[in-house]
Amino acid sequence: MKSTILLASCATLIAVQCYGPTASGIPRLQKQGAATQLIVDGKPFLALSGELGNNTATSIENMQPIWSKLVAGNLNCVLVAISWAQMEPAEGKYEFALVDGLIQEARHNNLKIVFLWFGSWKNGLSSYAPYWVKKDYIRFPRIRIKGGKTLELLSTFGDATRDADARAYRALMRHIREVDSDQHTVVMMQVENEVGVLRDSRGSGSKQAKASNCSAPLAMPAAMRTRGAIAPSCGTSRKWTACRIPC
Repeated sequence: MKSTILLASCATLIAVQCYGPTASGIPRLQKQGAATQLIVDGKPFLALSGELGNNTATSIENMQPIWSKLVAGNLNCVLVAISWAQMEPAEGKYEFALVDGLIQEARHNNLKIVFLWFGSWKNGLSSYAPYWVKKDYIRFPRIRIKGGKTLELLSTFGDATRDADARAYRALMRHIREVDSDQHTVVMMQVENEVGVLRDSRGSGSKQAKASNCSAPLAMPAAMRTRGAIAPSCGTSRKWTACRIPC
């Protein structure tokens, strides 16, 4: 569980692949010698970005005085949080007016966007999940820590949580494809944010305990070591608990 959380935290930023496999010129990561470049519209893009506060972009009105400050700072990109709760206030009912407004304003100010998906987790909490998720403790289980205390934190072992979050994120990506496949205003996505368990190293439920003692896929330690994401002290061990995975 602990290493699973660390892996999820390390691998957050990805180039947007929401425009479909046949689209040309989609934002992507490309190896260039020893470097990895973000390619936007066929050219390397160096993101000079400003990151907004967690709740700054909760409305178009809140953002009105911000755009000019970003431009005045000679930035070309902005990191903007999108809340699952705000995008799917009722299950299966998606609202994209805010997403559309942010994209339009970014274009107007010649800025690119990196969206931060605040879904099931944000900084070791689940404060950005929708109310219909928060109120259902049976369908969407919470983390239990040592001593049996339950935290207001969605369990990473909740299948319904995983599926509901994935559906919402899929809907967001599809919508971005529909409104931005030509102009590529959205260049990257951050998926979730700092998945972790505060006041403990991991949950103490039976599923968590079983997962923490299971073997990692055989090829994973070698592949991660090649990418520099795993400490040399891990050797060839397949046990999650035997490896320290620094972010």
